[in-house]
Amino acid sequence: MNAITLKIDYYVKNDLLEYLSSLDGVILSKVDSENNEVYVEYDSAIISLKILKMEILLYFKLMKIPSIISFDKHSNNNIKKDKIIIKDLCCEYCLKSMIEDLLEIDGIESAYTNFDFDLMNTSNVNIFITYDDNLISDDKIKELKEKFNNY
Repeated sequence: MNAITLKIDYYVKNDLLEYLSSLDGVILSKVDSENNEVYVEYDSAIISLKILKMEILLYFKLMKIPSIISFDKHSNNNIKKDKIIIKDLCCEYCLKSMIEDLLEIDGIESAYTNFDFDLMNTSNVNIFITYDDNLISDDKIKELKEKFNNY
């Protein structure tokens, strides 16, 4: 069994629960409407994380709008922490796209930002990550930092 918590930049309604429970492979789901978070326990042999993410975004009609602002895969493996600093962020959509990219990388276990979506200060934006150092090398982390600063 796997678990994921997604924080979405959109009002998350409880009616999502009925939809998620209809999906093969979803074991349990919870919605925190106050924080716009969705928690899902699922069987990755039946439904992949990528498909689960797409189902949630499709439900809210957000497939064309980057909307995930943080995630946690609830892993306890060999976790290391790091920070990706985006020196000059283009826009909030680029930041959300970066976080969605991180979500789909095997070994990246969580990501969140301290970016203030109200103030929109785009200099030196932090993305805090945790990763499994058995799956992600230091070179891969350096590569991600470079890629995100040339987005």
